Amino acid sequence: MDAGRGAPLLLNLMNAPMPLSLNLEPALPVDTAVVGVGYFGSLHALCYSRLPGSRLQALVDPDPITQFLAEHLNVPWFTCVAELPPTVRAVSVATPVATHFGLTRSLLQQGLDVLLEKPIAETPAQATELRMVAEANQCILQIGYIERFNPAFTAGRTLLPLARTIRSVRTTRHSPRLSALDVVIDLMIHDLDLVLHSLDSSVVELRASGRSCGLTAIDEAEVELTFSNGCRAYLSAHWGRGAEQEERRMVAELENDETWVIDFRRRITYRKAPNSSTGPLPADGHTLPFLTQRIQEDTLNLQLAAFLDACRNRSLPQVTPAEGNAALELAHHIRQQILKSCP
Repeated sequence: MDAGRGAPLLLNLMNAPMPLSLNLEPALPVDTAVVGVGYFGSLHALCYSRLPGSRLQALVDPDPITQFLAEHLNVPWFTCVAELPPTVRAVSVATPVATHFGLTRSLLQQGLDVLLEKPIAETPAQATELRMVAEANQCILQIGYIERFNPAFTAGRTLLPLARTIRSVRTTRHSPRLSALDVVIDLMIHDLDLVLHSLDSSVVELRASGRSCGLTAIDEAEVELTFSNGCRAYLSAHWGRGAEQEERRMVAELENDETWVIDFRRRITYRKAPNSSTGPLPADGHTLPFLTQRIQEDTLNLQLAAFLDACRNRSLPQVTPAEGNAALELAHHIRQQILKSCP
């Protein structure tokens, strides 16, 4: 947990409203816990405490500030995973990436189901071992690629296999308090996962460029991927500066010359008019309605609900360890190419 975060942020998180539009059916409860209660772990804890079908049993983090949130949620606070109550069956791991492998392997070996924040591990070799440990212990291991559950992607994912080109832009402010990862591993990896998942086609050519602006090893990155099905993907990611607005957008140019925009930030998907930079395409004299509206369902709630559903049904998670490994492996190839070309 980030000690510099302080109680004020915790209070803001604790007072955040739960979206009211989930409409989830009552389900058999799963006893849950969160390991790593920094910014993202706190969000996991809040969601588990309010999500139908979850009984939050524990927060685990050595930072004493965790006690504030634990008291608010009326759950026990522990400093290490060895103290987890025996009733816990499913755990979110939201710790620094350097700890993902050791912590998750230990939890899986205890027979616990795990939702592991991305990236799955530091190296593809570690990711492969985690997959094998999960299989050997018959545990659910879901990787936390949250954009898979974004309503915009849910609506637009069937369009991507029809695309001849895909272009994505991902920009957000860098916060060393939240992540020391470079822009490829922290940001671009989301789009790598989405493209790999949607196209189900192998990469046959990769061209990458980037540079450091002094924040991390790579602060700006661009990559061109050519897939065996002929599709080309142009992905760009960088840390925003000053008042630059966050942007998370993917544009698919289809074989039939239609252009569709998946706007992750606004959570809408729409068809663009030719020669137009914004707005939906008029059709038959009328405005084509958005494929999705601004759904109020919180994406993290959808992700955690899917994880708990997989735990209850012993079904394949929506983001498998193999998929987490594939995105990580491709990200490593991109990083290596960029770092070789950097002065």
